[in-house]
Amino acid sequence: MSFTRKHVVINWSYSLNNSVISRVEMIVDLGFKVNSSLDPGPHINMICCKAYKMLGFLKRLAHDFKLGLSLKIIFCSLVRPILEYGAVLWNPHTAGHSRQLCILQRKFLSFAGFILNIHHQPVSEFLNIDTYSNRRITLGFKFLNGLISGNIDSPYLLSLINFRVPQRISRNNAPFYIPSYTSNYLANEPITRLMSLANVDASRLC
Repeated sequence: MSFTRKHVVINWSYSLNNSVISRVEMIVDLGFKVNSSLDPGPHINMICCKAYKMLGFLKRLAHDFKLGLSLKIIFCSLVRPILEYGAVLWNPHTAGHSRQLCILQRKFLSFAGFILNIHHQPVSEFLNIDTYSNRRITLGFKFLNGLISGNIDSPYLLSLINFRVPQRISRNNAPFYIPSYTSNYLANEPITRLMSLANVDASRLC
């Protein structure tokens, strides 16, 4: 696979022990669906499909449950991990992909509200379930804090973090320097996205 966003790709035939290695446009590696342009869309489609199947299993299993805590534990144990695995890497930056993830949780909340007969308050508040977008932000801060504190041992990723060192006193308290990019693709790559989040809410840094 050649990783590029160019329309014209130079394809070279590689061989190993005189056997030509077949060229592919998409692979699944360590649970991530990766294509040649590193677009997170195919991976999001894959995990949503898996999560919908697991949500269907949850509905069949918990149809007679009457305890909200039991429903929440099953959802957080079986469905949510599918949608959050490696979210630091593929976190969506388009409204369509974000909506695709949110719809699934809304389906569970609708099911839980019907089973538990909840009408006096939002089901998410009753079960104390945060939105996926907020949880992805929390996971991002957790990863960034682990990287800065040394709990995540990755010198290469740490070298990509640009700490901002002001030359004079200013009102800008942003902890990181974010260079300007010519495309949304580069501006939303994982490390840059995490630094941008931290500049908006630096209080969540360790």
